Amino acid sequence: MPGWARQLSNVLEQEHCVVVTMDLIVGSAPREAGCRMIVTADRVFGSIGGGNLEFEATAHARELLAQFGEPRQEHKPYSLGPALNQCCGGTVTLLFEYFETGKPGWLESLLEVAGEEQAIVMASAIDRGEPYKVLISTSTSNNSEVPGYVITHGRQMLQSGSAAGIEKLETPDEKWWLEMIGAKLKPLVLFGAGHVGQAVAALLAEMPFEVTWVDGRPDIFPKRPGPHITSVEPEDPLVEVSNAPAESIFVVMTHSHQLDEDICFEVLSRGDYAWLGLIGSVTKRRRFVQRLAQRGISEEKLTRLVCPIGLPGIKGKQPATIALSLVAQLMHSTEPDTGVVEITNEP
Repeated sequence: MPGWARQLSNVLEQEHCVVVTMDLIVGSAPREAGCRMIVTADRVFGSIGGGNLEFEATAHARELLAQFGEPRQEHKPYSLGPALNQCCGGTVTLLFEYFETGKPGWLESLLEVAGEEQAIVMASAIDRGEPYKVLISTSTSNNSEVPGYVITHGRQMLQSGSAAGIEKLETPDEKWWLEMIGAKLKPLVLFGAGHVGQAVAALLAEMPFEVTWVDGRPDIFPKRPGPHITSVEPEDPLVEVSNAPAESIFVVMTHSHQLDEDICFEVLSRGDYAWLGLIGSVTKRRRFVQRLAQRGISEEKLTRLVCPIGLPGIKGKQPATIALSLVAQLMHSTEPDTGVVEITNEP
């Protein structure tokens, strides 16, 4: 379940609030459509991009908190130019949703669905006087309050596995906003929990990956690895290569060069992976390619071994720098990078 929904649930147990959501965007904006912040009388959770836009939105949300005593929603356009003392140059529309204390039914249902670890689509009628949301699953049947085309489109989003975020449906009579929640994250197996592995995991916790973090050494993981991260301490780390689903991303940075080599051998042998990255230098890659070739890995398969890892423009050997470079590379593309660039990032 998205963090904003968990936070909203916690807030509504104690006080009323306004949820501010970035809606329609024309041109440049500081954040993407669908980002949210939760505003109470004296606190703000989340962000819609900061700056004067967020300041003005927070002020307006608190005006609504003072005015209303029942659920309500409204749109308000903002031009991100001189009038707002911002230079993005675009125009955005913010959706303000006022909620009284106590969880609405759709949020209760969302909490229940989150425990089942399944994707679902949240459909919001954004042109009604008060917030109206319904959850759509692959088994949702038509009902009189939700148009059939909305449910049909929601099912199509689930079947396609789309995680694009927001999709809008609009007719002359109504506007609906469909948002995928719990979309399947990209599976990633991170081998190694040393200084660099710890830095990488810290960044991956906030990115769209389902991470299995592997290290056989006892008591090396932090007590709370982070959301979407499962730490495992197998006697034989190689088992986690075969346990990973097809199209997994593999990142190898253990304390042992021999273990690194063995993991790479197992990944390259199975073939059905999305990306394989190995920490190290050009020299390390050259040595590994030679040894893996002697073990029977073909030249064609070896071209998929990415080493050194990270974007060429980000240089440095500090764990945080390596982590930033690697995660940026993963976010940019998980397609094989067969080129070898002169970067050294030995752990």
